[in-house]
Amino acid sequence: MSLIKPIRILIADDHQLFRSGINSLLDEVRDILIVGEAENGEQTIEKYLELKPDIILLDIEMPRLNGLETLKKLKQKDKNVKVIFLTMHDTEEYVYFADKLGAKGLISKNTLKGELIFAIKAVYNNEKYFGKLFNNERLKDLRKKYKGSSTSILDNFIGLNEKEKEILMYISQGLLSKEIGEKLGITKRTVDYHRSRIMQKLGIKTLPEFISYAVRFSISNKFEVDE
Repeated sequence: MSLIKPIRILIADDHQLFRSGINSLLDEVRDILIVGEAENGEQTIEKYLELKPDIILLDIEMPRLNGLETLKKLKQKDKNVKVIFLTMHDTEEYVYFADKLGAKGLISKNTLKGELIFAIKAVYNNEKYFGKLFNNERLKDLRKKYKGSSTSILDNFIGLNEKEKEILMYISQGLLSKEIGEKLGITKRTVDYHRSRIMQKLGIKTLPEFISYAVRFSISNKFEVDE
C-alpha cells in the first residue's frame, strides 16, 4: 500500500469519450487519483465544491458555462483553485488570456501522457505550466508584449459598431455576459446577441478564436486588462 498522498483530479469535459481517455491515461499513475467527472460548467462548480480536488482538468468549450466562465466563477468561491485548461487551441493570445484569468496551466488535448503528468505535478507544486513553449520568462514577455504593443489591427474590425467594440473590450478582460450587461446597462441576453453578431461578422466559429480576436483588439486600442 502506497504512503504517497495522491493528487486528486476532477476531469471536466462534455465528451464522455475524452473523459474516458484521460481516465485511462492516468489510471496507472499511482500518485494521481481521479475523484470525479463533470460534463458542463455548472456541474464542474458543483463537483469542485463537493469533492475539493487538488486540480481541475478543464475543457474550454463546454455547455451551460464554458471553461473560462467556469474558472471565473470558481475563483469567486475559492481564489486558490487550480485549473489546467485542456484545449485544441494553444496560441499565445489564448495562453495570455488564460494566464490573466488565473489558470495555472494550459495544454493541448493532443499532448502526450508524459507531458500531461508533468503539468499536473508542476501545478500541484504551485508552479505554472502552459506548454513547452511558454515558460515563466515567455509568460512575462507575453504580458509585456500585450501591454506595450502598438500594432494596429483595426482594419479587421471596420464592420463592428461602437457597442460591439465596447463589448469586445470587456470580453478581453474576462468579464461574463452578465457582468458586461451590468456595466453597459443592458441585459445578459442582449450581450449574448451582440457576441453572436460579432462572431458572425468576423467569421469566427469557436470560442478560442473569439478570445484571440478580443485580446488582439484590446491591444490595438492600447487597452490593458486588469491585474
